[in-house]
Amino acid sequence: MKTLLILRHGKAQRDAPEGDHARELNERGRQASALVGSYIASEIGVPDAILTSDATRAQQTAEIVAESLGYGGQLTVVPQIYDAELNTLLALVRSILDEVDFAILVGHNPGFEELAAALAGIDEDDVLLPTAAFAHLQFDVDQWDEARKGTGRWLGVITPKAIAADAEE
Repeated sequence: MKTLLILRHGKAQRDAPEGDHARELNERGRQASALVGSYIASEIGVPDAILTSDATRAQQTAEIVAESLGYGGQLTVVPQIYDAELNTLLALVRSILDEVDFAILVGHNPGFEELAAALAGIDEDDVLLPTAAFAHLQFDVDQWDEARKGTGRWLGVITPKAIAADAEE
């Protein structure tokens, strides 16, 4: 069994003098990322690997999530995640090391919504990933290379807003 969380980066500044790639998280994005990390730790567990886009906002999200959930490993920075098309993202999932049973990918839309829908075999319109939200999928496979379109069991999308609402109840 393999578990994959497809996590969109937290809310970022609208623009940066150095361009889109250099945009940083704003305060809301930092808080939401910490909240999501704590939720993942308590409800799903600590991943074996975290792979992130090299964009500043994605790396910051990955760092905050990792710290919040007590992840002791190294973050794997994958420049190809930034602005990736579906086939690139599918190839990335299939290349995750087999000893990894639980992985988190941190990156961007629209690619991440497309990836989640494709792996789960559901309509892309049914996958909405607002900032700092993640899609939760499981695969009944021994090797990541067996993860193909439609092979993931869809467990839904978790948003910071939903986590906060549950905490208030």
